[in-house]
Amino acid sequence: MSGVTRKQTSGHAQDAEAPEGGSPSGTFRIGVRRDSVDDDDDDDDLDEEPERASSSWKRGSRPPEQYSSAWCECSDAYSVFAESVTGPFARDAARLVHLRPGAEVLDVAAGTGAFTFAAAERGAKVLATDFSPKMIDSLRQHCIGRGLSQVETAVMDGMNLALPENSFDVSASLFGLMFFPDHMRGLAELFRVTKPGGQAVIATWALPARVELMRLVGETAMLADIAVPSESTPTWLELASERELKRRFLAQGFSNAHVVSVTHVWVLEKAELFAEFLPLMTPSSVSLFDRMTEEEKVRFRDVLVQGFHERQGKGPYAVTSQALIAVGTKPRA
Repeated sequence: MSGVTRKQTSGHAQDAEAPEGGSPSGTFRIGVRRDSVDDDDDDDDLDEEPERASSSWKRGSRPPEQYSSAWCECSDAYSVFAESVTGPFARDAARLVHLRPGAEVLDVAAGTGAFTFAAAERGAKVLATDFSPKMIDSLRQHCIGRGLSQVETAVMDGMNLALPENSFDVSASLFGLMFFPDHMRGLAELFRVTKPGGQAVIATWALPARVELMRLVGETAMLADIAVPSESTPTWLELASERELKRRFLAQGFSNAHVVSVTHVWVLEKAELFAEFLPLMTPSSVSLFDRMTEEEKVRFRDVLVQGFHERQGKGPYAVTSQALIAVGTKPRA
């Protein structure tokens, strides 16, 4: 892999941004825009002093997922979430592309590394990129712990990859490109850096009604009489359709595009642990709970735990999520 300065298990480069969006009653949608405090804060949060940058996203007008500092704040908890929830989908995605030993693989918006690990454990050489330096730090440490020496990392904007064209056998973005402000630009970058005959794979959540985690948060907030922001529809929902995903892959120039719908279950021993973990898990959940009073947080937790007990007794407790995995092939010249 060449053409960009990066580190193997050790880098920081630049920050970036990566949908706008709201929710109907009973559904909490990841990627919902916060109430705007000052539209001037749309400037990249990297332009601010570190102390201000770390919290500027909480008063921003864009969706929380578009701020790298937001992902930095929740990276530790998201690492647990990725292993338990997105990890199984990442392993599915790895089985849906050709990952031979030695294959050159790019993971865009890699987060804490679910797809990176799945590809590297199959013998691929992986470049993992993300616009959040702390996510990359976390991914790098996990690679060291897993003994994955063939993984390189770089802080990079997924819509403007500092990489040469036709470089990778497989280019991927799982639960990352879905949050980009411009999905087609992100897909165009995947197409550009993929070798002719190579494959691109992305994953996005299905409709919120099919993602129990989102449904639980919305329903619990209603039962606890807590307001959930509902300004507009998050743009990632544009991709929550098998037909639309395939259309976009073909429009970008990929051939043999197909979409697979996959469902997995997150199993937890204690509902109380889920309730404690939820407020820290993603930028959207951090944002939601940051708006609550302490009394509302306690009320939300009590209603959530009680609901688990009423539905599933003494556990273990299951939370079901559905995702769409799209694969396309770049035609040979």
